Amino acid sequence: MRTMSALLTVLLLCSLQQVYSGPFGIETFCECCEKLTDVKIPLKRIRSYRETSSNCAFEAVIFRTVIGKEWCVDPEASWVKKHLTKLKLRKSLGKTPNTTFAYLCM
Repeated sequence: MRTMSALLTVLLLCSLQQVYSGPFGIETFCECCEKLTDVKIPLKRIRSYRETSSNCAFEAVIFRTVIGKEWCVDPEASWVKKHLTKLKLRKSLGKTPNTTFAYLCM
């Protein structure tokens, strides 16, 4: 009986470890956009970006400007694709330390 209890305890602890070691953990936050803006944001004003989760109603890219304002934009727009390419290049060259910012979402 003690062996069965010990085995069950080890199994429970192993399953909890798997949950906590997942990519996002247990308590997560998901930020989705309610609407997209048509405003074309100049590249020099964009400090960082992130993509919304696939759990959101629609896909979006969130640009954060140098003054901290966030804009939800259409990831399929040609200007957004160009900006993302340049921001990724900027990051790879090390010109800007934070071209992306993290988010957690289940």
